[in-house]
Amino acid sequence: MEYNRHMDFFQHQAKAKSRTFLLVILYCLGLLGLTAVIVAVTLLACLFANVEPNPEIMFICIGSILGIVITGTLCKTAQISTNGGRGVAESLGGRQVAASTDNLAERQLHNVVEEMALAAGVPVPTLYILDKERSINAFAAGFSPNAAVIGVNRGTVDLLSRDELQGVIAHEFSHILNGDMRMNMRLIGILFGLQQITLHGYYCLRFARFIAPGGVINLPIAFAAATLGLVLISIGYIGVFFSAVIQAGISRQREYLADASAVQFTRNPGGIIGALKKIGAPNIGSNVHHPRAAEATHLFFGNTCGLFSLGELLATHPDLTTRIKRIDARFDGRFPHIVDTRPKPKVYVHKSKTANFLKHQPLQQPTTASKQSVMEHIGELNIANVLTARALLDAIPQDISFASDNPLTAQAVFFALLLDADEEVRNRQYNQIQFAGSEFLMKESRRLYPQMRLLSECERIPLAQSVLATLREMTAPQYRKFSRVLELLISADPGTNLFEYTIKAMLHRDLDIHFGLAKQLCVRHTALSSVRLPVVAVLSYLAYAGRADQANSRGAYVSAMRELGLSGEMLLPTEVTAHRFDKSLRVLSETSPALKRRIFMACMTCVSHDGQITLREAGLIRAIAAMLAIPIPMLA
Repeated sequence: MEYNRHMDFFQHQAKAKSRTFLLVILYCLGLLGLTAVIVAVTLLACLFANVEPNPEIMFICIGSILGIVITGTLCKTAQISTNGGRGVAESLGGRQVAASTDNLAERQLHNVVEEMALAAGVPVPTLYILDKERSINAFAAGFSPNAAVIGVNRGTVDLLSRDELQGVIAHEFSHILNGDMRMNMRLIGILFGLQQITLHGYYCLRFARFIAPGGVINLPIAFAAATLGLVLISIGYIGVFFSAVIQAGISRQREYLADASAVQFTRNPGGIIGALKKIGAPNIGSNVHHPRAAEATHLFFGNTCGLFSLGELLATHPDLTTRIKRIDARFDGRFPHIVDTRPKPKVYVHKSKTANFLKHQPLQQPTTASKQSVMEHIGELNIANVLTARALLDAIPQDISFASDNPLTAQAVFFALLLDADEEVRNRQYNQIQFAGSEFLMKESRRLYPQMRLLSECERIPLAQSVLATLREMTAPQYRKFSRVLELLISADPGTNLFEYTIKAMLHRDLDIHFGLAKQLCVRHTALSSVRLPVVAVLSYLAYAGRADQANSRGAYVSAMRELGLSGEMLLPTEVTAHRFDKSLRVLSETSPALKRRIFMACMTCVSHDGQITLREAGLIRAIAAMLAIPIPMLA
């Protein structure tokens, strides 16, 4: 099975948005089905009672039932929009995994996710473990790659080898990068609404059971409640049926694509095949027993329940045998028997695992910083970049690595990243950390600075991305205080250098949204004409960057504008300020996926006009990608 390489990151994002229209159509069909059942039940009741159907009563019944469904959908959608992927994970009984965890299995999970996130150019997803679920399963939830959550069952970390775990996580990263998560999140609200009538029926039955033992007086009430409950369940099951059809129709094909992507990402078919085979073991499975698992079953790696599904009509996931045969046609359909003794996990050692993993595929060359390679690999994972990310993380000094795992000392790591090489400026920054932060953070920053100076800028960027994941464990007030200190450090010296701006861009796209200080990116501009001035400002800034010759700058600018089919004079050097560049990028971050692709392509044309991309230009590209929420590969 081949992964569709003809569709890039931006096309996947656009297609995912277009599937929202399909959801609306299916939802309306579900409402029509409910209406038809209500009419049929009302007519049968009138026929049984030998009375004429009353149109007013019929309309009241229809309005009440549809009102419950639509209200349930709107309320659940609002709740999901507010709480995002974290809300989904916690509603399923998930526990957030701290970066400082000393559980070896959880540490291995954290390492695998961190490496893949850095290689793909996305923020490290927040991790959750469903401790009560001993089976093997996983899910990705969130409205964008910048706010993604990955959750796994306890059995996933306990029973899978590192290669198998990597295959499962690569599957989930496919959902993150292909834009599936946003649609899946919206689907939860729709399914919840369609299931509301059945849920109300169950509530009536529980009420009847509760009051029935209260005596003869309560028996008529209990009987009426039970009767109403059975009627509601009978009517509501058409909604349950439609919700199952919607789940199955949308989820099943996406699972095939994610399986194929996992193989492409890891170049190790044995990883995901091994995980699927262990799920097929008779005493393991992928069931999730939490009461709310049914509304989120389409999010998971494997089927969450073993209910009868009318063949493939209502199955949210393809048959395990079919999934495995699509990757390995020689599979004979026999699953292993696993003795679930849950032994203590082995210590994870980078070098030995890396050596074992590389046996599966010859090592590819890392992605080079050229226009073509960057554009081709946006939103993709490959094993070369995963190994590069692992090497960069391994190169971080031990003191800094340990400090990065705790949300308090991780703040000091971030401050140390921004300390100036000039001693006078650095002393001012120490005073600001002590005054606006704390003496402890000042001393930690001072202690870590000498080791931080040993790291190159290409090593500091993945370190910053790694630390961002730990900083999500702060409270909102702690983050606001941290942000104030950060602003003081950046303003301690005149101007904002490129590295500082990139760090600010990463914070804006990740932690500001996480802590509710900024809204999720949304599409406000679909036409190039509506963002022409911000485009001119950004391309002018890029054209001047790293070029002393103004003629070369103009040539780069003209080439980039021609890429977009535009013309017009570039801004004067005095008009091109960092503030204007930042303001323009924030406008461009709200463009549609197709338009964002064109703009980013023009930016790449601008910086590669002279046939090479300098370190400064590569830094600018990374900063632009951070602001536009574009997952670019690691630039070698």
